[in-house]
Amino acid sequence: MEKKFLTPSPKKVADKTLTPEETISLVEKRLRESGLRVFRELRRIDKGRLGIPVYISIYDVEGQRTTGNYKQMGKGATDALSRASALMELVERFSLFHFVKNTRNQPPLPYESLPKEALRPEEILDSVEDPENDRRARELFLRIFPRTPMHWVPAFAVAENRTVYLPFFWFWILYEYNGSAAGNTYPEASVQATCELIERHVSALSHRLRSPMPEIRRDSITGEGDRLCRCFERLGIRLWIRDMTYGMPAPTVAAMALDPSTFPHRSEIVYASGTGTSPERSLIRTLTEIAQLAGDFDTEGKYLESALPKFADLEEAEYVVQKAGEVSLSELPNLYADDHTTELISLARGLQERGFRLFLVDIAHSLLNIPAVYAVIPGALFRERTRISPLYHLVRTAALYLPRENSLDLLSSLTRELPDKYYLWAYYGKLLAEDGHSEEALSALSRALECTPDPADRPAILAHLAEVYLRLGRLAEARSAAEEGLSISEFPELWNLMGRACFRLGDHATALTAFLRAVELEPSSAVDYANAGYCLREMGAPEEARRFFEMALSLDPSLKMAQEGLKWCENQKQEEGHV
Repeated sequence: MEKKFLTPSPKKVADKTLTPEETISLVEKRLRESGLRVFRELRRIDKGRLGIPVYISIYDVEGQRTTGNYKQMGKGATDALSRASALMELVERFSLFHFVKNTRNQPPLPYESLPKEALRPEEILDSVEDPENDRRARELFLRIFPRTPMHWVPAFAVAENRTVYLPFFWFWILYEYNGSAAGNTYPEASVQATCELIERHVSALSHRLRSPMPEIRRDSITGEGDRLCRCFERLGIRLWIRDMTYGMPAPTVAAMALDPSTFPHRSEIVYASGTGTSPERSLIRTLTEIAQLAGDFDTEGKYLESALPKFADLEEAEYVVQKAGEVSLSELPNLYADDHTTELISLARGLQERGFRLFLVDIAHSLLNIPAVYAVIPGALFRERTRISPLYHLVRTAALYLPRENSLDLLSSLTRELPDKYYLWAYYGKLLAEDGHSEEALSALSRALECTPDPADRPAILAHLAEVYLRLGRLAEARSAAEEGLSISEFPELWNLMGRACFRLGDHATALTAFLRAVELEPSSAVDYANAGYCLREMGAPEEARRFFEMALSLDPSLKMAQEGLKWCENQKQEEGHV
């Protein structure tokens, strides 16, 4: 692995080993030669108002099937850089999700059976923040983890220059696609992936602390960063630029933007951060990210909150508006080098000095032959995902990724050892339900609710409970469980359950309202568009029903229930024509 990740990688332009035009040509050639139907086209989506180009790359059928998405977005200071970014983003996600699916198909092994060096259970335990600090749960984790099968993958420990095996899905559940990157070389991709995880870490710190950060003086910004700032300023868009580095080895610049001429009716307050190996690259990443999210500050669309919060007004953003002194951009840490490998080693050593280890997993697709990596920094923060009991996270990983017999045996044993942990009963009930043991699942899920679950987890437990009630035909109880969950927090699955219960109870109007809310929260839910169509059919509105069946099929052409619903509408129309 050393040869792959530490081979020389000299830069040519914009921190890349190739020009963007060379990258586009090479990647498109590799995609064609692979024989895979991954990529369809690049499309520019900005209106030109800001003058910062934003592109999307469109997946072909195989790419959509593998990733579950139809597009990726790219950003860059120039048109060519933005196009290359969108194309590499597509390669990154396709490679990653192909790797995830392949890894899941490999046989899991317990730590104690591994023939190679692996991350120790103590290090895995410390990779999450334990809000419970329960000695019994920690001791139980250390006792059962070594014999619990996991999907181990080889990773390159950069600072130690050796291969170490990691339990992949343990980290995948925490970070998902954060920390993945594709590039012209492995070191290029590795630097980008590592910087992304550092960015997520300091973003989480800032969100938790909610305290003012140093302002980066506008007159200290020159070159490409200055040009991008002027793109905002010429439109009267207000920028707040802050140092969000928080003592990490690479600099992070945060920026918040508001367009007084279009806010709030045609734009939002956009808040983003960027990490690179130099202060200028970090600033450029941040400003192009804002351009990608903002829709030119003239759109009806809404961007999805990710590492940083969304603010409804400046009052909510008070800790960003305020400042803790001023700094020049050049005062931020600078790891810039003319070679990515030098930067990668500096990042790994800097992280090691702060108590972190950097691991890199090769996720490249063999047919594409384009470098792609997944970076892991155990203990790095990501929003609130990393704040979880290690025993809870072990149970969650086992329930999602182990064979059913392994995970059921594990949960059955754990509920006997620690009967007061709600999450053990919740996952045990979920697995029992999936295995067809509805009455036992009902008992376990009810026990989970009796154990005073974390308020954030209660709606999910109620959703599982409602699903079991539906299977048992206890429709009023299913509706009640869904309503209770929705009174705490609404998410699409609960509205779906509410709609299904009401539909079967004959309350088609309430069911329709529920399904419409489900698709409002999750516009890609083809099933709920079809469900709404069936409600309209029962309410005597076949033409309106047809529209919803067609929308469902536009999202999922293979959805049988929508096909059958549309066929009914067509037959109904033919019958009316014969009258």
